[in-house]
Amino acid sequence: MGRGGEPVPAPHGGRAQNPGLRGPYRRNAGASRSVWLAASVISGSAVALTSTGVSGALAFMPPVVPAAETTAAQAEELVVNGSLAEGEGAPRCFFSAGWGERTVQEGLSTDVPAGSAAGARSYSLKVSGYASGDAKLLQAEAAGCAPTVAAGQSYDLSVDYKSTSDRNSVTVFVHTAEGWRYHTDLKMLPASAEWTTAQARIENLPAGVDRVSFGISLSGDGELKTTNYSLQPVQAETPPPSPGDGELVVNGALATGDGVPTCFLPAGWGDRTLQQELDTDVPAGSPTGARSYSLQVSGYASGDAKLLQAETEGCAPTVAAGQSYDLSVDYKSTSDRNSVTVFVHTAEGWKYHTDLKMLPPSAEWTTAQARIENLPAGVDRVSFGISLSGDGELKTTNYSLQPVETEPAPLPQSPELAGQWDVLETELPIRAIHTTLLHDGRLLLIAGSGNDGNQFAAGTFRAVVWDPDTNEFTEIPVPYDMFCAGHVTLPDGKVLLAGGTMAFPEEDAGPNTFKGSKQSYYFDPADNTFHKISDMAGAHWYPSLTKLGNGDIWAAGGLDEKAEGTVLTEMFDSSSMSWLPQNSVPQTWSYWGTYPHMYLLDDGKMFYSGGHTFGNGLPGTGASLYDWQKAAIWDVPGLREKDLRDQAGSVFIGPAQDQRVMIVGGGNTDTNLPATNLVDIIDLNQESPAYEPGPDLPGPGKAYVNLVNLPDRTVLAANGAQYNRSGDVLTAALYDPEANSWTSIDPDPVGRNYHSSSILLPDGRVAVFGSNPADNSFDFRISVYSPPYLFQGDRPQILQTPESAGHGDVLELGVGGEVVSASLMAPMSATHQTDTNARLVDLPLAGEGSTRTVQVPDNPNLLPPGPYMLTVLDAKGVPSEAKWVWIS
Repeated sequence: MGRGGEPVPAPHGGRAQNPGLRGPYRRNAGASRSVWLAASVISGSAVALTSTGVSGALAFMPPVVPAAETTAAQAEELVVNGSLAEGEGAPRCFFSAGWGERTVQEGLSTDVPAGSAAGARSYSLKVSGYASGDAKLLQAEAAGCAPTVAAGQSYDLSVDYKSTSDRNSVTVFVHTAEGWRYHTDLKMLPASAEWTTAQARIENLPAGVDRVSFGISLSGDGELKTTNYSLQPVQAETPPPSPGDGELVVNGALATGDGVPTCFLPAGWGDRTLQQELDTDVPAGSPTGARSYSLQVSGYASGDAKLLQAETEGCAPTVAAGQSYDLSVDYKSTSDRNSVTVFVHTAEGWKYHTDLKMLPPSAEWTTAQARIENLPAGVDRVSFGISLSGDGELKTTNYSLQPVETEPAPLPQSPELAGQWDVLETELPIRAIHTTLLHDGRLLLIAGSGNDGNQFAAGTFRAVVWDPDTNEFTEIPVPYDMFCAGHVTLPDGKVLLAGGTMAFPEEDAGPNTFKGSKQSYYFDPADNTFHKISDMAGAHWYPSLTKLGNGDIWAAGGLDEKAEGTVLTEMFDSSSMSWLPQNSVPQTWSYWGTYPHMYLLDDGKMFYSGGHTFGNGLPGTGASLYDWQKAAIWDVPGLREKDLRDQAGSVFIGPAQDQRVMIVGGGNTDTNLPATNLVDIIDLNQESPAYEPGPDLPGPGKAYVNLVNLPDRTVLAANGAQYNRSGDVLTAALYDPEANSWTSIDPDPVGRNYHSSSILLPDGRVAVFGSNPADNSFDFRISVYSPPYLFQGDRPQILQTPESAGHGDVLELGVGGEVVSASLMAPMSATHQTDTNARLVDLPLAGEGSTRTVQVPDNPNLLPPGPYMLTVLDAKGVPSEAKWVWIS
C-alpha cells in the first residue's frame, strides 16, 4: 500500500489497472503512435514511408492479390510468399510500414541465407537520421495474404535477418472485427552481420482475433534485411503431469517448452521496453533441466512485466475457496520494484487478486515465499508470479504452490474458558475508520472520506452514532475530511477531533503523500453535532492526541500540508477550548512519526512505546521517555525489532499504577516483510527502565493487532495480518499480567487488518469494526466478543455510586455480590491500533457486605479528568457492568 499513508486503490497493489492475466506488452509512448500509423497503412489510408519519413502520399499501396493468383502456402505454413520470391517493387502479399522522424531507403535484394528456396529475395530497410519511430516489412491485409489464425491458439514464427543495429524487435499486429491493432513486441534482437533466424511464439491469441501480421521493426540508424518469413500453428502439447506430493505448479522449474516454458505465459502492461528469454542460469540444487526466465525492462514509464502460469487446460493450479496456499519462487533482480502478484479465476473469468509482498533486489538467487490466505468463494484456479515494475532485469524459476496443511479443527472451546464471538446481522452504513465510546454508551464512528478518493473529490464526508442497545445508526453531518484525524475524549465528555486530510495524493506522487489539515472540531453527544473551534498551529495527518493530568491535550506527529513529516508539537487548552500558538508550546522539533503511541506517565512525563503507523521505527532504540515540559527526550533500550512495530498494538497492562506497558507484534508496510509475534514489556517504575522480552503472541506474527484492556485486568489481542493489508491471521489470545502468559482463544470469524478497531463496551463486551485490505474494499460487518467472565454465573453489581468525584475523594458504593476490587476505565477512542489514553486505574477498596468505600487516586496524571467506567470484581474475577463516574 502501501509507504506510510493511506495506500490508494491499486497500490503497488496497483494492479487494479492491470488489464488481466494476459496483460499486453505495450510499448513505450512512441510505440503507441507506431500502433496507430502501422494500422493506418494496413487499412490502406494515405500514410506511407518515403525517403524523408512519413508522407501523405503512398510510396506504394499494399498489393491487392486476386484470389485466383494466390499460391497456397505449404501444409501448415501460413505465410504466403515467405521467401519474398514474387512481386515487383514490393514482395507480393507484403508491404513496408512504420512511422516517425527518420530517413528510409528500401528495396529488394538478392542477398539471402544459404539454403533458401529458389528465387528467394530479401528486403532491405536502411534508416538514417533517426530521431523517432521505426520501419518494418509486414504481411499485407489483401485477401489471402495476412495469415488466418484462430483465437486461443499459439503460433511459432520465424524470420531470417541481418542487421547492423541492435534496435530490432519482433512485432505482431492482430485483426478483429474492429480492424487491425498492435498486439505485442515478442522479443528484442541483437545486431547480426550474418544471416540469423529469429524465432518466437505468439501465445494464446485473444478472443476475436482472426488474422495476424508480423515482422522485424528497426528503431534506429542502420540496415535491416529480412526474408524467409514463416508462421506455423503450435501443435497442442499435453501438459506435463502434476509433480505430485502436494505440488500444484506444472513445469515449475521451466524445464520444458520452446521460447516460452510450457504452461507459462509472459504478461504485463504499461509503457516500457521489454526483452525476455529463457536462460540457463538457475539456483544450485535446481531439478535437472531447470531453466530461468529473464525479463529485462528499460525506458520504464509505467506498468509491469511478469511470468505467470497460463490458463491453458491443466496449467494454472486448481485450488479451493476458503483454503490457504504457500507459494515460492526463486528470483534474482537488479531492481527494488519487485512484488509477488496473484490472479484468481472464477466463473466470471480471471481477475487481479492481490500483491502479497514487495521483494528487495538480490544479486544472488533468493527464494521469495508468501501465503495466499483463505481464497474467496468462487475461486477455482490461481496464477502467480513476480512483477517487475521498473527498469532492471528479473530472473525467476522454481515456481511452487502447495496447500497449507490444515491442523485438525480444535474442539470447541467452552465460553466460560474462552469467551464467544458473534457477528451481528446489523452492518455498518459507513467505513468506520475512527471509533470513540461516548459517555452515554453510544459509539461515534467516523469515516470522513473513508480512504476513498472519489468520496474526497465529491466532498462526501460521513459519520454516524451507533447505539449498540438498539442497533440504530444516526447520521451526523461532517464539515471536513476527518479521515486520519486525531481524537480524544475531553474532560467534559465531548470528543476533540484535530487534523485529518486536506488533499489526497496527487497523480504519480505515491501513496504516502496525503496532505494534512489544520482544522479542528469537537463533537458534542448532547446535540449530535460537530462544532468548529480554532485551527491547530500546523497541519497534521495521522497525529496522536494524549490527555494530560490537567485535562489539556498534547498532540504531535503525522504529515503536514506539504505531505512531509511535521516536527511541530501542539497543545489544546481544554478550559478555553482552543489550540495554543506555537510559541506557547515547548518544542523538541522532533518527528514522532505517524500516530505515535504516546502514553502519559504518573510523573507527568510521557512514554513513546515504539508503536506507530507506516514504515521503520524512529532512529535510536525506537522507544523514548519524553519530558514535554522541558522538551527533553531520552532513548529507552530493549525494544526488539524496532523496525517491525508498524501497526503494532501497545497498552498499559494491569492497573496504571504499575506503570507497565506492553507492545505486541507489528510489521513494516515499506519492506512488507512478514510481521512479528514478539512481545516486549517495560516497567516504567524502575529507576532505569528497559524493555524485557515477554511471552510471544501465540500463532504467526501479525500487524494491525487490536489490544483491549478488559475489566478483569486481562488484555484481549485480536485480528491482524502478516503483510501490508493482506494475509489475515485468524488468531486471538488473552494475556494475564499476573501470570505473564497468553491463552489462545477462538478468533474473530471476520478477518480484519488495516483500519480495524476494537472498543470495550460498558457491559464488558468488545465491539470490533472494519477492515480495509489492499484492494481498498471495506468490511462492514460488526463482530462482538463476549469474554469468559460473561459465562461464569451471576455478576456482581454496582447498586449505588456518586456520579462524580474529585482526585483523592473517598466514594461510598452500594454493591451486590462478593466484591473484592474496583477500578475505573477510560472510554476508548481508537484508530489505526492506537489509543494512547486507554487505561485501567485501581481504586483501593475497603469495607464489607453491600456498602464499600473506594479511594480515588489523588494523582491526576494517573487519572486525567473526564468520564470513566467504574466496575467492581468478585472473587472469581467476574466484573460488574460499568457505571459512569466523572472525575474532575
